[in-house]
Formats: sequence, structure tokens, C-alpha cells
Amino acid sequence: MKISCERDKFSQAFQLAASVAAVKDVKPVLQNVKVSIAGGGVLLQATDTEIGIRLLLEGCETVEKGDAILPTKRFKMILQESNEQTLLIVSDQEKTVVSGARSRFTLPTQATDEFPDVEDFAETAYHEITVKVLREIIRRTSFAIDEENTRYALGGVLLEFIDDKVYGVATDGRRLAFQEGTAQCVGNHKAENTIFPAKALHLLDRALGVDDDIVQVAVSAHRALFRCGRIVFFTRLIEGRFPRWRTIIPNTEGKVQIDILAGALYSAVRQAAIVTSEKQPGVIFSFNDGKLTLHAHGGEFGDSNIEIPISYSGTSKEIKLDPKFVGDFLRVLDSEKNLSLFISDGEPFHVRTDDAYVYVIMPMA
Repeated sequence: MKISCERDKFSQAFQLAASVAAVKDVKPVLQNVKVSIAGGGVLLQATDTEIGIRLLLEGCETVEKGDAILPTKRFKMILQESNEQTLLIVSDQEKTVVSGARSRFTLPTQATDEFPDVEDFAETAYHEITVKVLREIIRRTSFAIDEENTRYALGGVLLEFIDDKVYGVATDGRRLAFQEGTAQCVGNHKAENTIFPAKALHLLDRALGVDDDIVQVAVSAHRALFRCGRIVFFTRLIEGRFPRWRTIIPNTEGKVQIDILAGALYSAVRQAAIVTSEKQPGVIFSFNDGKLTLHAHGGEFGDSNIEIPISYSGTSKEIKLDPKFVGDFLRVLDSEKNLSLFISDGEPFHVRTDDAYVYVIMPMA
């Protein structure tokens, strides 16, 4: 194989592929990136068998066809440290030579036939969704997974594609994040109770293009494929059954509703949490006439008392919440986003936005 390419452009594509490559000895060759000449461009592939990516890079001069196995760590360092504008990459079954006008590196290589190709997107039934909607679902839900159980249902994000809707849900048993979005169904595609690894979704988020780009999603029993432009992304699904999340989300009927800006609440939560500790982590939210007071008692660390003006004139209500759980969802929202807080005695605290986002938090004792 022999190709000539712009270093900056190749570096961006290679680093994205390298982020998917195996970091453990699942199979030594999978700690590398496979590069091939295909489809009028340069194809980069990486996989750890659970997640995989195919990335077609255009604009390179393909001098001689072939394949190469590039070591992620050393090759990434060459791309980062080199100041060459153009690099020539020449590889055979014994070595890979990377050279520019004033530099030359010789790296060992491995047999390309030991590297399993990542599945391409050839589906006829799938859902189409914009990058903006998919990215929003990922960012607004994935923080709520149970990070200690990443191999089980609560360690992933539920994505369901039904008719013209997509639903994203994550929960760790103490809080739940839900986001609904619009999608277009093609070929009667449908996916229910499909649980995606959070790691895969974070990597997919990095790989996605600009907000207006279209992503095609095809889900089967054990795996999912995404295609966005010149990128195909593969992930295996988490086995197990997700909790009956629809029964967990409270309704709004009969609840006290208080509107507040996300930025104002986030600032108050961060301030109130300054004195909290592992032994005393909670913040008390007190709703009174015209104001919301956030109070925390941190023992030897002191006390905090933060007030926010709100439009509320009902009876006083109080609830104790984990400030980390509150801050996690506020962090992923625009500071000018209007929130509707719903409180009711003896029920979970929950928040809604005007773009179909719901967040539920169980109160602390």
C-alpha cells in the first residue's frame, strides 16, 4: 500500500478510529488501525470486537493499492509531533514507512488478514434521525446510568425506535433521565428494549458530524449499526431487560409546578453543595412564597443557604436531594433553558422541559 495524504486531515480520522481500537489484549492485532484503499478513498477500520468503526477518508492520493496495520500509539504520536504538511505512507507485510520532506519513520507491522473487517451498513430497514436529536439524547441520558454495572441493563442506555419516534432512557435506580425525539422509519424498522453500552454512545457522539447531518440506525437482536456520511459505527447490545420506565415517570396532574431557568438553578446548586461531604451529601430544597431556598449542613465544613426568587405562592414544601444528581442534568442543558419543577408530598422530584426531556430524582431520607 502506498498513499500520500495531508497530515492534519489524516490525523483527525486516525485519532477517531484509534479511540475505538482495543486497549486490552483481546487480540493483539486489534490494538491497531487497519488502513485500506477502497471506494475511491482511504478506509480506516478499528474494533475491539464489541465496538467498531469504518471511516472513509477522501482527498488522499492513492499511489498503490493494498492494506496496512498501523500501531495506534506510535502512529498517533508521529501525526501529533510531526510538522510535515504531507505524509507518504508505504507499507508491505514486513514494515510501514512514514515519510515527509524532512522526516522518516519505520514501524513494524502485522499481517492484515488477521484483522477482522468491521461490518458495513447494507440494511434496508432502519430509522433516520438527525445528528442533533441523537446527540441530544445521548448527552441528556447517558450520565444517569449505573456506572458500577456497565455489563448489565442499568449500565447502558435504552434506545427504542418506534414509528416516527425515538426514546432514550437511562437510570441507576435512584434517578431516571428520559428524552424523546423525532425520527423517520424506513422499511418497517422497529427496535424495543434495546440497551446500548454507554461507552459506545460516547464514542458515537465523537464520530457524528454536524447537527443537520442524517444518521441511519439499524438494530437487530444483538447489534446495532449507525451510518452518518462516510462513517459506519457498530456496537453490540447489552443483554437483559430494562426496568418498566414508563411506570416510573410521574404524571403532572395535581402537582405543584414551578418554572425556573436552568442556569440559575445550576449556580445555586453548586453554591449550596460547597459544604456537603460524603457523610452529609444532601441539599434541602425549600419552596416558600416567592423564593426557593437551598440549604446544606456540612457539620465541620459549615453551612450554606442560597436563595432564588421564584413565582410560587402555595404552602411551603421541602425535599432533600443529592446535589450531584441535580447538577448532572443541569450541566447538559443550556443555561437559558426553562425548566418546570414538579413537587408533591411523598413522590419523586421531577423536572420537565418544553422539548420532551424528563428527569426524575428520588429524594434522600
